[in-house]
Amino acid sequence: MFNTIINYIRIQRVLNKIYKGEKIPENLSRSFGVPCEEDWVGRLYMVLNPLLQDMKTGGNTIVYDKDNKVLVEEWVMKNLELIRSFVVNNSLFDLLTYSIDRIDDDDNYLVVFKNIYFDDFMRICKWTGVGIIVIVLLLMGFLIF
Repeated sequence: MFNTIINYIRIQRVLNKIYKGEKIPENLSRSFGVPCEEDWVGRLYMVLNPLLQDMKTGGNTIVYDKDNKVLVEEWVMKNLELIRSFVVNNSLFDLLTYSIDRIDDDDNYLVVFKNIYFDDFMRICKWTGVGIIVIVLLLMGFLIF
């Protein structure tokens, strides 16, 4: 448990330096043509929308037809390859992981880059918070009765 916390903090410090020094959010924004933001816990995220991108020209015209799933799958795979090459080219494969999740019926995809220890760290924080609440409630119960 303590190793996970220490590793998370160590890697997050390294990632923060890389994000600032290499201008990673700006480079991702430029590569994908959509804004890439950093949240308060150090994750980078962006929403990719095949509805607004012309896959042949790279322009911003609407070319997607809801019946044409092949075009959307091709678009997602192209962006997945861009993400993979970005992680490898910046030597972030041992520090950073990513996920791509479909977020609505319009085929918008949320792409999140996060510290490899992020999920474990959040799990520890959640259970630590639950433990503190239980202890406080037990102490309040002892004080009341």
